[in-house]
Amino acid sequence: MPEQSRTKKFRALGVLLILVAASLVGAYEYQQLYPSPSCSHALGSSKVLRTQLAQPTTFGGVTEFALPSPLRAANGIAVASDGSVWFGEQAVPGVAHFYPGNGTLVEYAWPGSYATPPSTDGFCGNKSDIWGVVLWDGKVWVSDTVGNQLVALDPTTGQFSTVKVPTSGAYPYTLTPGPGNTLWMTELFGSKLAELSANGTLREYPLPGGSNSAPVQVVFANSTTGFYDDVGEAGASNGGIYSFNVDHFSPTLVGGKKLSSPSSLTLQSDAVWVALHGSSSVACYNFTTKAWSYYPTSYVNWPGGAVTTLPYFVQANGSEVWANEHYGNRMALINPTTNSLSEYSESDRPTNGSTIVSALTFALGQGRAWFTEWFGNGLGYADASYDSGFSTTIIGNGTVTIPRGSSATVDLVVHDASHQGALNITFADSEGLISTPKNLTFSAPSATVSPQVGGETTVPVTVSALESLQPGTYTAILTATDGITYESSFLKIVVPA
Repeated sequence: MPEQSRTKKFRALGVLLILVAASLVGAYEYQQLYPSPSCSHALGSSKVLRTQLAQPTTFGGVTEFALPSPLRAANGIAVASDGSVWFGEQAVPGVAHFYPGNGTLVEYAWPGSYATPPSTDGFCGNKSDIWGVVLWDGKVWVSDTVGNQLVALDPTTGQFSTVKVPTSGAYPYTLTPGPGNTLWMTELFGSKLAELSANGTLREYPLPGGSNSAPVQVVFANSTTGFYDDVGEAGASNGGIYSFNVDHFSPTLVGGKKLSSPSSLTLQSDAVWVALHGSSSVACYNFTTKAWSYYPTSYVNWPGGAVTTLPYFVQANGSEVWANEHYGNRMALINPTTNSLSEYSESDRPTNGSTIVSALTFALGQGRAWFTEWFGNGLGYADASYDSGFSTTIIGNGTVTIPRGSSATVDLVVHDASHQGALNITFADSEGLISTPKNLTFSAPSATVSPQVGGETTVPVTVSALESLQPGTYTAILTATDGITYESSFLKIVVPA
């Protein structure tokens, strides 16, 4: 990253760019080159490399493809209309095109000179950081942080073009096609939004927070209204969601509330959803009711104690909302209509914090949530149509009122359609950054259930609100899991003053 990221601007990222080591396991098939691929020349002597990947690994609702070695450090991803996938390769640096139907991978090395950082513990260093990949105006556009530019590939000719960012060290981050055939970009360290016209004109927009702003993503509701999120400082609830008019740029805070590390946003119906990366929750602001709701994910407990799952990006697809859990090592699918949450593990290996594949970006297409694995050296997808063979529901309307110092019992029904085998029962809630219950407690007669295939088991869950709990509305999730897939039901808990 640019040196300035180690000063004031780095604190704006906070946990946003936290990475952990991950084991690299897999078998690769690639075209033999001369000279052999290395960290200096990941594609060997080629500028364009066509490779046939090995058959993928499938577990739970996830399918994974291993990329060639050495580490490509895949990040930034987009799904084309034909179902093929484009993604960035930070260790090349370049962009790759994957055809899942036949397993063909075509990699394109960017033109220009990039310094090769030293490898660490067998990992090739990144020659650039790539977070934005989009298809716009007939080309594949990618953000190049080291070159402080946008790089565009014309897939019909294989030719590259570039657009320089005027602000020095801007750190071009995410990219979004906008109204009027424009391309919008967030300048994470430049504290600006930028708009690129099809004629090549780039216009920058300073933000209300000045140099303290750290914009991370832009989305558009229509031809005139856009939204962006400012991640704020690490550990401080001073980030927020802002709306703006495309023709009269003057951003205003949405929902009257500052947020903790809002790292991504998406629009769905009459609401905006936000990934709260500093926590284990996704937030939703309803434009009609003007109310905030919080949807926790299942907690994870690495050696040393429970940590936040760190939701990173969020995207809506009809009535469903997807989010990726950086530390949870899972893809999460929220259905607010059914009050349910499904979580799909990104690794079938025992997860202890050292096998996090670092799937930091994802994109939706044809019923799949495609993700890149920075340290896992792969890419994969979670299938929205996957049937885990079991599910959960809560009897009643899914809302319970519990005065402080008292308890209530709700019935969780665990259905087994075809799973066969014991399922663990776990609980989490939205009362803190880590979704581990504290002032709300949950208990059940047993920590496991084994419904018969085609049957169900009703689990009475006692929910207690301690005197120390602040009045308010909380969301809990009651979960059944086989260790790979997690099926949960949301429970709204009202604690009166």
